[in-house]
Amino acid sequence: MEEKIDLLGGTGFETKPIDRLGIPSLNMCDGPLGVVRGQSTAFPSGILMGATWNPELIFKLGSALAEEVKAKGRHVILGPCVNIARLPMGGRNFESFGEDPYLTSSIAVDYIKGIQKENVAATIKHFAVNNQEHERMFVDVQVDERALNEIYFPAFKAAVEEANVLAVMSAYNKLNGHYCSENEYLLKRKLKDEWNFDGLVMSDWGAVHSSIPTFNHGLDLEMPEGKYLNKDSLFDKLKSGELSQVLLDDKIRRILRVMFSIGLFDEYKYDPDNLNSDEHKQLALEVAKEGIVLLKNQNNILPLKIDQLKSVAVIGPTSNIAVTGGGGSSKVSPFYEISPLEALEQKIGDKIKLNFAQGITINGTIKPVKPEFLYTDITGNENGLTGEYFTNKNLEGEPFKVRVDTIINFSWDWETPFADFPGDKFSVRWSGYLKVDKTDNYTIDVSSDDGVRLYLDEKLIIDDWSDHAEMTNSYSTNLEAGKFYKIKLEFYENGGAAICRLGLRKADSDLFDDAITAAKSSDVALVFVGTNYTYESEGFDRQDLILPQNQDELIKKVWEANPKTIVILTTGSPVLMNQWIDKVPAVLESWFAGEQIGNAIAEIILGETNPSGKLPVTFPMRWEDCSAYETYKKEEGISQYTDGIFVGYRHFEKNKIKPLFPFGYGLSYTQFEYSDIKVTKDKFSADDSISVSFKVKNIGALKGKEVAQLYISDPVCSVERPVKELKRFAKIELNPGEQKEISFNIYPKDLMFYDKAWKIERGEFILMVGGSSSDIKLKTSVWLNE
Repeated sequence: MEEKIDLLGGTGFETKPIDRLGIPSLNMCDGPLGVVRGQSTAFPSGILMGATWNPELIFKLGSALAEEVKAKGRHVILGPCVNIARLPMGGRNFESFGEDPYLTSSIAVDYIKGIQKENVAATIKHFAVNNQEHERMFVDVQVDERALNEIYFPAFKAAVEEANVLAVMSAYNKLNGHYCSENEYLLKRKLKDEWNFDGLVMSDWGAVHSSIPTFNHGLDLEMPEGKYLNKDSLFDKLKSGELSQVLLDDKIRRILRVMFSIGLFDEYKYDPDNLNSDEHKQLALEVAKEGIVLLKNQNNILPLKIDQLKSVAVIGPTSNIAVTGGGGSSKVSPFYEISPLEALEQKIGDKIKLNFAQGITINGTIKPVKPEFLYTDITGNENGLTGEYFTNKNLEGEPFKVRVDTIINFSWDWETPFADFPGDKFSVRWSGYLKVDKTDNYTIDVSSDDGVRLYLDEKLIIDDWSDHAEMTNSYSTNLEAGKFYKIKLEFYENGGAAICRLGLRKADSDLFDDAITAAKSSDVALVFVGTNYTYESEGFDRQDLILPQNQDELIKKVWEANPKTIVILTTGSPVLMNQWIDKVPAVLESWFAGEQIGNAIAEIILGETNPSGKLPVTFPMRWEDCSAYETYKKEEGISQYTDGIFVGYRHFEKNKIKPLFPFGYGLSYTQFEYSDIKVTKDKFSADDSISVSFKVKNIGALKGKEVAQLYISDPVCSVERPVKELKRFAKIELNPGEQKEISFNIYPKDLMFYDKAWKIERGEFILMVGGSSSDIKLKTSVWLNE
């Protein structure tokens, strides 16, 4: 019994082994977007995976991801994340697949199948309604049962029933008054009893708050350690019969079942070389290209016609930085990454002039100070700064080690600065001299997680000695060429990520002026703007939907200087565009596209790839138009889901609110024509099915891919239903002039709604087909008889 109880609590990212019986550890790792354990392939973000509308491609991604999990000696990947994007500012929206339960379910099922094909266990998370990061550790999400079953549960249910997912992770928050890790309705009634889940239910890290309710109400494994599920709290109660030994055995069976399912008791094969292989790089590129969405393309300004151009301006804070993903537990450290500027230089740098100007610097996009500008002492004989490393947070006592660091650009994830050095609760002091080669106005940037202090010539110029996720602090001043400036940077790490970067750039006003000059002197201006992992991350929500750091003004000024301005957005969720969307002729949404982001964007801009992504979320005109606006942050510790099932496009259509860009929307460099919708029969019964077919033709001049979407409406019902709901989709590739017929089977379960149980009512159902939720090309009706 002691050994059984030991199995209920983890040891960081592993379960406890039982050597006596040959039971190994079950090794886990973060990484729904790439393995977060040292370096690995940085695949595109979940929101981009959703934007591909291509489950078969995501199956391949899952398989490749699993190969890298095994290469790291791990057995379980903590993904996919399938929480519905209810709140447009949600900090983790970029990890999930969008706002629609059917699209999310379709992507999740193939992702899981791809993972588990390679004998790696997938973990669908976070169960359930973890739709915001604000107060995520304790917020009580109050939501009705219909919304749970129609909107928030379907991806989890599909993962269990269609993909046979091996693990489920419970969420931090409460659901209707009870923490998810001890929520009997969630973990027992729905997951284990109704859906017959026979795998492992684990907690999110630190999401357990009790011993007895947690033991009794469905959780099997407490992570990262058995703070509540341990011998002290459980043993005597199990011996006395107060707690059920049958229930304990069920938990053990579930943990062992996952081990047996992936072959852990057989010869489990690891291939440490199967990381960032050429095949995985190519797949990361393919997925990125399929998920990038063309939002606007006035007068077919894209793709660029390079033979008609002499110069192109490349402007913006995300142009020379590869924004591979968002922040938090999904943030991958890639072996390789390429920025849009680098990709364009490689592809067309020898054909036309590229005029680069960053324009603005945003948090997390700093370029480290060049080693040739840093010196250990005033003699100038050795480049770098002297680093003193302390095994405490306060720079106290003698340093553990002293070394010269030529560049201050550190992100210690799983590694530590040295062997036998702590990964948390340490501090570093770097000291030396800064000397620039040109007199100018400069901005010194320090990006850190956690606290920093920066001194210039003994003056404290940055003082941010506090715990926080990575953020950038800056100080602007004039620096004279050839002069040695004494510099001292102090840093401490408390827990979690450990990041410290020291950057130097021309002052913002000069950067802005350079951008305008570049735009004026170029035939076309490409403006790369957006967010990154310091704005969209686990642990906090965005404050608003506005592009940070005055980027809207940059876009407007560049457009004024050059009307042929193309905006490339790099974000994990919607942003407001009202200040410039009517001005600029083209807009591309690249999302956080992984390590291949630069190559993917360049291929689409240059016409080597025809964009085919479609929005998996609605882009609103303003935050006030969204369903969560009335309740978000309105009551401390409580989140009332008064919008019910009317989330995303369901909300916009019910209330007749025009979005900026609708769900399912995305342009191509070619055009498609829909025709000839047919159903096999126009009347069917509750134990029957029908087939609907239609034709799609490429009527443009280029090969392209189209996502044909089928929506269903129930116009007369005893409960209020959405105007339409996505029920099927297909992504097809067509040559110019080519036509294909698409056929979908529709079953009565596709027409059901939830009202204390799943129900269907006889009557008319309208089938609608088109290229987005607001672009319906064809309609037909069918009747369900009793």
